[in-house]
Amino acid sequence: METIIEMQLIAIDKEKCKKDGICITECPFNILKENSDGIPEMIPGGEAVCMRCGHCLAVCPAGALTLGGEAPGSSGPVKKNLSIEADAMEHLLKTRRSVRVYKDKPVPRETAGRLMDMMRWAPTAKNLQPVYWTLVDDRKKIRRMAGMTIDWLRECNIFPEMIATWDNEGEDMVLRDAPLMAIAHSHKDALNPPVDCTIAMTTLELAASAMGIGGCWAGFFMGAANNYVPLEEYLDLPEGHNVYAALMLGYPKFSYQRIPAREGEKVRWF
Repeated sequence: METIIEMQLIAIDKEKCKKDGICITECPFNILKENSDGIPEMIPGGEAVCMRCGHCLAVCPAGALTLGGEAPGSSGPVKKNLSIEADAMEHLLKTRRSVRVYKDKPVPRETAGRLMDMMRWAPTAKNLQPVYWTLVDDRKKIRRMAGMTIDWLRECNIFPEMIATWDNEGEDMVLRDAPLMAIAHSHKDALNPPVDCTIAMTTLELAASAMGIGGCWAGFFMGAANNYVPLEEYLDLPEGHNVYAALMLGYPKFSYQRIPAREGEKVRWF
């Protein structure tokens, strides 16, 4: 006997379903309700509202729910033994540094690929996942991008010390001769691209730290990437895309031995 209740987007195995209502409660937009048999079903028009976030699939203890063709058995399990304890997370956050001095050692593309795979789970507004990535590990291209950023600074008549250092000593204070650049970009008309890309890049920096790779936000480059036509043309991003975050990445040349102090918490309970 067929035990699957088909819906527009969701399928419920009524033999497995415990009728506990957890998926109904968990749904961010309340598009699930109980039918006359106590089985969850989608409200009329729910498919147009659903974010495909996967909360219902992830939370069901019985594994009774399939979302968009993805069955519980094909989803990755949550491994409780790999959960990060609070002390470990606190230590990671406190020891994260903006790394600007790198070993002359490339970041393997396999490692970068693993990091990019992780970034697919960075949160985005309404789970629209609008973040695109451009990775650059060609040192000549990275230096050329740094040079274009210097040209932009020169055109804007700002940061003369950085320009002089580049001109007189050939030192790259823009991209720091990093072996890898990660650029997060999105269409300018996406729902909230600055926040989505910033969250994704912050997630990348922390994930990279856990793998022994240091990062530093490339603020000067970000300014030039959206305001200096030669650099915009060189990057050749998809039509309508802007750069919303950029990060230098590489293996730190030096190891850090202690955690510098920070100002006290700026917290107000209201």
